[in-house]
Amino acid sequence: MNQEELSKKLLSPSKNSRLEKFGKGLTFACLFLIVIIVAMILIFVAQKGLSTFFVNGVNIFDFLFGQTWNPSGKQFGALPMILGSFIVTILSALIATPFAIGAAVFMTEVSPKGAKILQPAIELLVGIPSVVYGFIGLQVVVPFVRSVFGGTGFGILSGIFVLFVMILPTVTFMTTDSLRAVPRHYREASLAMGATRWQTLWRVTLKAARSGIFTA
Repeated sequence: MNQEELSKKLLSPSKNSRLEKFGKGLTFACLFLIVIIVAMILIFVAQKGLSTFFVNGVNIFDFLFGQTWNPSGKQFGALPMILGSFIVTILSALIATPFAIGAAVFMTEVSPKGAKILQPAIELLVGIPSVVYGFIGLQVVVPFVRSVFGGTGFGILSGIFVLFVMILPTVTFMTTDSLRAVPRHYREASLAMGATRWQTLWRVTLKAARSGIFTA
């Protein structure tokens, strides 16, 4: 084999490099396809949503601040639904946060062995689609609220309970990761200075993990 053939063989792409290029090309093609699909969904939603104001002639101020929703009567006041969404979201988050922090503290600080049982259950609940929670709420929670408190059962109470159950595993999972990310020497330094275990937890560990808990 002369020098020219040797250099040609060395410069020619190998099988692994060809597979790598093919993989990169396939990845970029899938990424481009996903971007196109998402863009089409956004355009479709924007077109249908904006047509309410520009085609059907609905006043945007009446839509945002009106209190009556009656499409057959051409009344499109969405203020009760907007406020209801905010109220359900805020209240469910306020209720779920203490339970999530308590469960995370139990798994990381109180009984790490208990995490072997709770962690798989929480990860399983995190993976359940939200539509499943909504269906269970529609079939179980709404009839229960209707039978106990009267009315239709469709209201803030049912929404808060369903959303509370839905977000609790996610907040617990992220809070647990935040507590585990706190450096161990923070706890050791606090205990060495005479702080109790619960003082260390309250004044050191939770404060150090505060940003992660807020993110959760």
